[in-house]
Amino acid sequence: MRRWYSRRRSPGWRTLPERPDHMHPSPRSRVVCDPSAVLGDFNAIGVPSEEVLRGMSSPVLDAVTISARCLVQNFITMHEGVYLAEETVVEDYCRIGAHSRIGARTRLVHRAYICDNVTVGMDCRIAGFLCDDTIVEDRCTVMGTLLHCYNQPHRDWWSVTEPAPTVRHDSVVAMSATVVGKLTIGPYSYVTAGTLITRDVPSWHVAVGRNEFINWRNWKGAALGQLFSHWSRRDRGEPE
Repeated sequence: MRRWYSRRRSPGWRTLPERPDHMHPSPRSRVVCDPSAVLGDFNAIGVPSEEVLRGMSSPVLDAVTISARCLVQNFITMHEGVYLAEETVVEDYCRIGAHSRIGARTRLVHRAYICDNVTVGMDCRIAGFLCDDTIVEDRCTVMGTLLHCYNQPHRDWWSVTEPAPTVRHDSVVAMSATVVGKLTIGPYSYVTAGTLITRDVPSWHVAVGRNEFINWRNWKGAALGQLFSHWSRRDRGEPE
């Protein structure tokens, strides 16, 4: 495991006050890190979940695994039980919730916020908000917001478990799109920027506006032509 540091103190550097005696640092889980991985500065890795801190679950923390050739940059929060497959890139200020799994060669960018028990496949690009239990399959891009319905706010926070969205392989959720509830997107579907989705998005469709779906063969925009051609070749098993 390699690390980079800057030992030079800036002109405004000052010593932080001592931690008061009544304050105790929270525990951290074990971190299994491949020697070829690179970690930046000011990262909180192996942070316990709220359930552990409140005594609601076992105090034994699940280990964090950082696989070969991962790049974990600066100011990252990574909770217990996280698994990063090989060559994952986590850019500055991202957050990964407890027991989430990130597939090989996936990139987390632009302050991605991943909640607990999220599964992200291989070769994905994630820049949005993924609620608990979200599933994102291989080769997807998610830059929007994936949410639960949140229709029981009157109940206790811990007494409600709501189903989450699923994004099937080779699909895109563009910037500022909002996906709400137990639904499925794709495979081979494109949710355009700013779209609101509360229903399943069929395969080979472009989603626009509010739950408006256009078959890719009827899509007039030239910008997505190359992408749909690429998906078609992949679907037929042709070389890329």
